[in-house]
Parts: sequence; structure tokens; C-alpha cells
Amino acid sequence: MYFSYFDIDSITPSSQKRGVAKLKKYRNKVQKVIDTNDNTRPEYSLVHAKNEQVHDTVDAIKKQFKAVQHLVLVGIGGSNLGTEAVHAALGENKVKLHTLDTVSSHAIDQLLKDLKSVRSVKKVAVCVISKSGGTAETLVNAGVLLEALEKKYRKTIYKQTVFIGNAGTPFMKEGKKLGVTTIAMPEIVGGRYSVSTEVGLVPLAILGHDTDAFIAGLLDATEEEFESVTAENAVRFYTYLQKKYQHYNFFAFEPRLYKLGAWFRQLSAESLGKTKDRSRKAVTKGFLPSISTAVELHSMGQMYLSGYAGVYTDFVTFDDDTVDYEVPKKGIAKKYGRFTVSEVAAGIYGGVMGAYQEKNLPYRSTIFDEDLTYSLGLFMGMRMLETMYVAELMNLNAFDQPNVELYKDKTRGILGI
Repeated sequence: MYFSYFDIDSITPSSQKRGVAKLKKYRNKVQKVIDTNDNTRPEYSLVHAKNEQVHDTVDAIKKQFKAVQHLVLVGIGGSNLGTEAVHAALGENKVKLHTLDTVSSHAIDQLLKDLKSVRSVKKVAVCVISKSGGTAETLVNAGVLLEALEKKYRKTIYKQTVFIGNAGTPFMKEGKKLGVTTIAMPEIVGGRYSVSTEVGLVPLAILGHDTDAFIAGLLDATEEEFESVTAENAVRFYTYLQKKYQHYNFFAFEPRLYKLGAWFRQLSAESLGKTKDRSRKAVTKGFLPSISTAVELHSMGQMYLSGYAGVYTDFVTFDDDTVDYEVPKKGIAKKYGRFTVSEVAAGIYGGVMGAYQEKNLPYRSTIFDEDLTYSLGLFMGMRMLETMYVAELMNLNAFDQPNVELYKDKTRGILGI
């Protein structure tokens, strides 16, 4: 991957060095978790994938579901966004991914229509993920879906179903009664950090992706070469917060990367969006995360380049030459006829960078190249570690989500359950 930055004048090498020094103690703690494979600390998400048992589970899943053509992923937030991000970035393959996240009768109906022509149950897999085992959206969607599929495929649908969550929950116990494959995730790992666990690896395996390459990228994120870059980026991110930048824009310059932005938005917002810090002091600074694509260059580009204050932009794109087209040398696009589509896209990307620099708008840029599966694992591992580091600088607990429970409590009250 290629990294580049354009910063405001106050982001200097000396200020970066001072910020990195503040992280030294915590960086050492994280490194100890990695070195000792400590599964009692939440940073364990960074190292869980090196365990042999994880690889055995993934290999068994690949054999079990080798004939699958449709995977239905039922989950919400951290339970599905990581898988969707990787699958979308890599492009469609022989297995089609269907997702059910929010409660929607229309979505369930459309999914059942999509599966109507699939006669063999061997071509269908269902993966239901709920860490707590009590997520309303997941339980409702899975319950309705499995009942409908049981009517079509009889009890054999449960041999094509996987439940993933914390061991011992009623959800997992019910799965065993039904005869589904139950896979426990590490309880210490929060949902938004779980793409590096069975939560992400099992559905990616069913989809036919190279999980070994993805895991290699995840694990390399904590190697010195990339960990040092991550620490510097965390300090940069934190410094912009201190400078009262309040809007973070993940600019997915290629539409296939939109879901990657959604995954990072969830990770960042849920980890850093807190009311109180660890000292019980009110948190007064934070980013409002958003996602843009190149489609928005004429709208959000106009807004940002007009001087909309307090925006830090995170450009992410491909150096993608696996497929390309030459622009016709005649007709409506003839003035671009000496270029390929990829070259024009690169020119537009460079033009946007130049415009941001002329307007003195700060940004960072990540360009994926070479082994994309490995690079996605590396990117996601680095972003998880970066989020932990930013939380440390802000004196926040990166791993709790106290306010998320509020809407769940209110929902249970309304429904009387």
C-alpha cells in the first residue's frame, strides 16, 4: 500500500514525535498482548487469527460449504460490515452474498424471491452472527428466514447453517438443538473489532476468498514497519481533534470501497463516540464520520473546496490494473483517446489532490496495490490498532459502548419483552 499526507502547518515532525512519545506505554502493553497471545485483553483481536484452531475451523468450513453459491449473512454492525467490506472490495465471485441487517419485511421478501429458483439446499448457506446472542435485529431476521427456508428445504437447511457468537448464550444453545454448526468467537473481542476473528473469517471462507492472505495482512499490521506508521497516524488523527476539526470524511474513490468506509465508520464512531472519558470527565471533542465516493465530487467536492471548515479527508483508492479499457480515439471521448480508463481515473484522483492542496485542505491517502486480499487485511488491522491508539490519547475506553444499550432497553420496553 502507498500512504501519503497533506497536513496543516501545525502538524510538524516535532509535534508528531511528542505525540508518539505519549503512546509509548500503551504501545508496549499492546505489544505484550501480541507477544504472549493474551486472550484476557480486548487488544487480543489483533492476534487471535494466528491461533491454529482458527485455521482448522476455517479449513473445515471451506470443505463443508464447497458447493455453496449463495451465502445469507444475518447480523448487524460489526457482525457483518467487515465481511461486506472485504467482499465488495474484492468484487463478486462464484458465491453471491446476501445480507440481512436491519429489520425489514421488504428485505426478507426480496431475499426469499432471490432464492426462489435455488432448488438444491447444498447451494445455500446461512451464517447468523450475534456476539451477545440477544440482538433483536439478528434474532428476528434469522427466525423468519430460517422458518421460510425450512418450509422449502425441510430440516436439511440447518446442516447448511452456522451460528457464531459468545459460547453458552441461549442463541448458541438453540443452534445446537437445531443441529446447526456453532462456532464460538473470543468473548473478549468486541463486535466492531471482530473481522479478525471467526466472525469475519468464516463467512469470507464460505464466500471463497483467500483467508490465509487476509490473515497474513491482519497479523502484519502489528509488525514494526506498519505499527510505527499506525502510531503516527493516530497522533495525526488526535491532533486534528485538538485543532477542533469535527468532520471526518472517508472518501472511497472507487465505489467498491464504500463498504470499507462503512466498516471504519462503525469502528471509529462506536469506539470514540463517548460521553465520559476514563476519568469521568465530559468528552467535548470528536469527529462526525461520513462517507463519500467519487460520485460526490460535484457536490461534497464543491462544499469542501468552498472552504467548509473542520474537515479531515481520508482518501482511499486502488492502483488497479487487473482490468482496463482504452478510451476510443474517435467519438464523444476522442480528446481522452490516448489514455486508458485507469489513467483517466488516476488523473482525476491527482486533480482532486492538487485542488485540496491549493485550498490548504488536509488529507491522507491510501492506495491499494498488488495482493488486494492481503492489503485489505493489513488496512483493517492497522485501522483497528489506530483506533485503539486514538482512544488512548483521548483517555477513552475503546472497547465499551454504554450508550448503544439505551435504544435496546427502550425497544424491549416498548415490546414488553
